Amino acid sequence: MRSRLIILVFAAAPLFAGTRSVELSAAHGYQSAVQTFPDPIYVGENNYVAATAAQSRLRAQFQNFFPASLDLAYQALSIQSGEKTLFGKTYTQGGYFSSFLRAGSHIDAGWIRWHFGFAVLATFSSRARYDTGTAQVLRDLAVDTRLSQAYPSGGFTLFPHAPIRFHLVFLDGDANLLYGWLRLRVEYESGSHTISTAIELLNHASFGKGMPNFVQPPGALVFGYEYQLGQAKLGARFGLVLNSTQGFDRAHVEPGDRLLIELAAGYRFPVADN
Repeated sequence: MRSRLIILVFAAAPLFAGTRSVELSAAHGYQSAVQTFPDPIYVGENNYVAATAAQSRLRAQFQNFFPASLDLAYQALSIQSGEKTLFGKTYTQGGYFSSFLRAGSHIDAGWIRWHFGFAVLATFSSRARYDTGTAQVLRDLAVDTRLSQAYPSGGFTLFPHAPIRFHLVFLDGDANLLYGWLRLRVEYESGSHTISTAIELLNHASFGKGMPNFVQPPGALVFGYEYQLGQAKLGARFGLVLNSTQGFDRAHVEPGDRLLIELAAGYRFPVADN
């Protein structure tokens, strides 16, 4: 009986006080995906192959429609194939496409805001096989089960309504899928301007045996800026990758392959009550 009552409250709850709105946003960013290999010249060092990685995002945030907010986000990460030839030997990095879908919400409890939800990643890549009939190497599209998982998502924000806010969220809707599943961010809001500094850690390779690896976690230092213009928002994020997948493994990575850049835009649509 009690469970039925809870379901009824959520299904038939009146639209809560406050203006209902839907905020739609989109973003696109570029960075480099790095894969290392033993350097054939320098003893005890690694070299690397860098491939262009593009990440796009669509996000919808619903306010005052339900007892709790609803945040839906979809991201697509596309990594191109890359290769490097040294002393007649070619080192390659295979490309892949990964989809990220997250549904989440938050609850305010005074000076703290709790975030919770779940995220699903599905990664597609090509695999080569030898066809004996045609004597050719054929490539087929396949799901990479190593990079396809479902994860809980959550965290908290301290002082969510203050000009200075502190976030710690795992797999947020705008998480960097290559270098930043866990984000520690400080925000400062002044009028129409919001600036932020964040340390981002962990990615899929960090969960080799189910537990995150904090010994050599991938990570980045990211700076953000957002400008509010009426109902519209414009934002940008610039970062420097400190560690790639499980560390750069003693590879001397050029600054250009460590850069991270993202541009975003959004608009809040108020919804009139009937």
